[in-house]
Amino acid sequence: MKRISSIVFDRHEQPKRATIITPLGTIKVEWRNGYWTSSGDLAAKQPAVPVIQRIERLFS
Repeated sequence: MKRISSIVFDRHEQPKRATIITPLGTIKVEWRNGYWTSSGDLAAKQPAVPVIQRIERLFS
């Protein structure tokens, strides 16, 4: 099960940072200039991609 642990918003109410928990580990995501970067284990990043895309759709 993949889930969003937390989302931090900037002053324009757009996502700035998020923490996503997957069965393979925790991923930290940061949005900069319309693009996102992530840190964490590569195996945990791949299942987190649909969750990241869901966050983008919710707030775009």
